[in-house]
Amino acid sequence: MKKSFLSIFLVATTLFLFTQCKKDDAAPTTATTTVNYSPLTTGSSWTYNYTEGNAAAVSYTYTVTDKDTTINGKTYNVLSSSDGSENKYMAKIDSNYYRYASFSGIGSFEELYLKDNRDVNSTWTGLASISYAGVPISANLTYTVKEKGISYLVNGKTYNDVIHIRLDADALSISIGGGDFYYAKDIGLIENNIKLTYLGQSFTTSQQLTAYVIK
Repeated sequence: MKKSFLSIFLVATTLFLFTQCKKDDAAPTTATTTVNYSPLTTGSSWTYNYTEGNAAAVSYTYTVTDKDTTINGKTYNVLSSSDGSENKYMAKIDSNYYRYASFSGIGSFEELYLKDNRDVNSTWTGLASISYAGVPISANLTYTVKEKGISYLVNGKTYNDVIHIRLDADALSISIGGGDFYYAKDIGLIENNIKLTYLGQSFTTSQQLTAYVIK
């Protein structure tokens, strides 16, 4: 997600991207497999068109570097961004997929954003804790596997073996909206669409994959 998200919707948007896993539901799981919905080989890259509201789309590329780092006991691959923003950190451990990032004055966030061995309709939850203007704020997040093994069209290209994850969040006991995320096998994130309502205002964004190279 781009830094332009850090506007008056700073808190709400941040909660969607970088969260700490809290617990799973009791839904059944399938066996752990060797599938990969986030290949992190050095040199792999993904180019996206990003749109915020009615603004013109902007393009940027994430590239996996040859560096890694340890965060919360996990080994993360370091990804650079073509727009010069902060590095992105991603990890895959068995069937669990993590993202991590830091924002000055807000905090650092780890998100368990995908479990590729979960069945349709299963859920897991997260708790996001950040500091905004010196005030600690927490949000509850619920991830739901809405679809699995589907075909999905993005920018005229059909991707197969796609998992659709729905993320819903509430902050201060108030719903702030939701987002839909689509991940393709052996490729990664191909699209997300987010609509937030916060402080009486609505905020929409979309991110679509336009090109990729998997090494």
